[in-house]
Amino acid sequence: VRAGAGRRRAAAAAVAAALALTGAACGDSDPEPDAGGETGADASLLGARQPASGEPVKVGFVSDGRTPSFDNTIQIRVAEAMADYFNDYRGGIGGRPIEIVPCETAADPGKAADCAAELVQENVVVTVLGESASLGGVWNTLHDAGIPVFFYASTEAAPMLDKDSTFALVSQIAGLADVPIAVAKRNDVGKVTVVVIDVPVATGFYEAVGGQFFADAGIELELVKIPPGTADMTSQMARVASGDPTAVHIIGNDAFCVAAINGLNAAGFTGPVSVVNQCVTDSSREALGSRLEGTIMSTPIVVGDWDNPDMARYKAIVETYAPGEVDLSNAMGPTIYMTMTALRDALDGISGEITPKSIIETIRSAPEKPLPGSGGLTFRCDGTAYPITPAVCTRGSMVTELDGEGQPTLPYRSLADFQNGA
Repeated sequence: VRAGAGRRRAAAAAVAAALALTGAACGDSDPEPDAGGETGADASLLGARQPASGEPVKVGFVSDGRTPSFDNTIQIRVAEAMADYFNDYRGGIGGRPIEIVPCETAADPGKAADCAAELVQENVVVTVLGESASLGGVWNTLHDAGIPVFFYASTEAAPMLDKDSTFALVSQIAGLADVPIAVAKRNDVGKVTVVVIDVPVATGFYEAVGGQFFADAGIELELVKIPPGTADMTSQMARVASGDPTAVHIIGNDAFCVAAINGLNAAGFTGPVSVVNQCVTDSSREALGSRLEGTIMSTPIVVGDWDNPDMARYKAIVETYAPGEVDLSNAMGPTIYMTMTALRDALDGISGEITPKSIIETIRSAPEKPLPGSGGLTFRCDGTAYPITPAVCTRGSMVTELDGEGQPTLPYRSLADFQNGA
């Protein structure tokens, strides 16, 4: 599947639709948190105290929360813990304490619109989201009201194309194209077969412009679309294994990846395999075991590397401000740590009246900074990371080779180092 010449201008909308990632006042901040004691948190990781004071700065936080299919309420609890930490140790925002104004959408478009209206009424100066199925329903209202939105990543075209008041911390391009291209080149293979769940949000990038990305790198792209819920992919993977030499890149959730990797194993496939980090969970590790060994996983955050200073700090923060309330094995918590910390880092030095306009101007003009929890990536929200999606702040990814138990091999490597053979 190859896109024709000149198709790259369509990439912005296609990238934004490529891969789904999966109102009350904030909790009280403890002015003297028990950083140690019964929580076991390492207080030294929190840094020097710098308490915020004065009138609170209202920050909206939207999560899908609890739905019949999944429970993302960890996002809200981590966001509240992060705000408490910033208020005690980093002077809040501009010296003033952060007040989280949370809202749950239940992944329902109507509730998402209600959340947006509530946040406008509450006069929040910025709204944060992690991985959410509800960004579109929230974003339209906030954008029209001039309220900046700062989120982890998205599949929504309009926010990703916005140059005015929207900031997407990480991009999907690395996981969709850059990483599988690098894996193919490292293994001297001229082709990548993308095994992808057959839904528009997952296939759109490849069908519209993905072929051009791969063609520009000198790599052939083949797309194998698998219907949702397919538990046995042996026949499809047998065709992959019997074809030309290829690297395989898998796009889907953990159950999808289990079926794909089992199918490749049954077909005797011995070529390189790469996956997005949504594939690798405790469930897929249990189901696949050693069959994950050697698989390359792409991720913007070094989940599981507790020696990384950011990950160690995240652990100390939740053990101090939410002891016993946050499952440290849930990767969604570090995602919120990354997003909240990047927002606070981008707002370093903000002064005077804190308004949506001053928030936008400060983030947009902030210099390049380390991406928290990434293990080596940087971010800058000035629209230059991926010009085709100007809201994106970070280029690249981290990669790791999974061991015989499906765990990351530490330390993670940057995509640049991986491409260069390091």
